[in-house]
Amino acid sequence: VLSGDFCQLPPVPDKTATGAQIPACFAFEAESWTRCVGPPIVLRKVFRQKDQKFVDMLNKMRFGNLDKDTALSFHQLSRPVKYDDGIEPTELYPTRIEVERANSRRLMALPGDSKNYPALDAPGRDENGRKYSSERVERALKDVIAPKTLPLKVGAQVMLIKVRDFDAHGPAIRLTCLHPIART
Repeated sequence: VLSGDFCQLPPVPDKTATGAQIPACFAFEAESWTRCVGPPIVLRKVFRQKDQKFVDMLNKMRFGNLDKDTALSFHQLSRPVKYDDGIEPTELYPTRIEVERANSRRLMALPGDSKNYPALDAPGRDENGRKYSSERVERALKDVIAPKTLPLKVGAQVMLIKVRDFDAHGPAIRLTCLHPIART
């Protein structure tokens, strides 16, 4: 059983071993799709939203048929949102460069100097307990979303991409202090 909403986010392009970009395509554009999957079943009833006008607006956006009136209606829904916990909503961007731009803009808006924290990467081990080769580690690190050096300031909001050794109460936290890195 396959399920999903192909109107959510576009496919992420991949790269070859040499770093050349492979054109992205949706799963349903694959040559094998009709042979393996068969005819699609399109679910048309919206269960989470009862406001039909809003459902129609969302469908216009999903299918790329946004007219001026609908765009204006969406714009009129814009408002400042306050959260009691101080954590702002996570913003989604289609490319890493846009994410980096947004992160830099937010960091620059905070007072004070930033401190740079380098990544501490260690090679994993294979099923026989041998360390992975440096070439394999390097290839794997190309696909990691964490940067090699992370500039931070007090007040910065960060998203945890892997939780280690402590309880976290959500994917995002706000930094209240910064400590130097202790090297052993």
